[in-house]
Amino acid sequence: MQDEIRHHIIKHGLRPGDPLKPEAELARLFGVSRNSVREAVKALESTGVLETRRGSGVFVKDFSFAPLLDNLPYGLMQGSRALGELVALRKALESAMIGDAMRALTPESAAALREALATMLERAERGEDFADQDREFHRLLFADLGNEMLLQLFDLFWLAYHRAAPSVPHRDPVEIHGNHAAILDAVLSGDPERAREAVRQHYVGLEKRIVASLA
Repeated sequence: MQDEIRHHIIKHGLRPGDPLKPEAELARLFGVSRNSVREAVKALESTGVLETRRGSGVFVKDFSFAPLLDNLPYGLMQGSRALGELVALRKALESAMIGDAMRALTPESAAALREALATMLERAERGEDFADQDREFHRLLFADLGNEMLLQLFDLFWLAYHRAAPSVPHRDPVEIHGNHAAILDAVLSGDPERAREAVRQHYVGLEKRIVASLA
């Protein structure tokens, strides 16, 4: 039933925000019970395809990776090996895209990256958490590509890792800042290979911590 509703959305060109036909009409259309339609709609809501607006009906929802976040960290917490695979995937994607990101980077984003780095260093030296600045740094690196799906995917990886990684040994915050500074320095140098290597080295540090937790 879920597949039939998905195909109906695609066939009729429904866009985010468009209403779905009423439950009774969908039941007649597909030749099933209203209960079957209701259960399929609930399942599609849980995966972010549809949303129910009280008093208004069911609507097609804008695409988002957010529904994956509830289950992804749980799967990662089943073992450090899965967490390591997530980091390896993130390393491969970010290092592959960094050359394009360099060419698209605007002076405004470069200034925002420097500001995020400065705040990271200030907080690191005071022994304070700078997770928000870390997250923003990685978003800013790729923001000027204008690829919203890519940004959502990278942010999903960031959130999933930080939710699932409390048992992984932590690195020196000043060292973490240094890795981010090396990435920005390489990006601003205009050398794509240098930037790719800086990104890879950043994730090598994460992978080493995960290996240590396995040991």
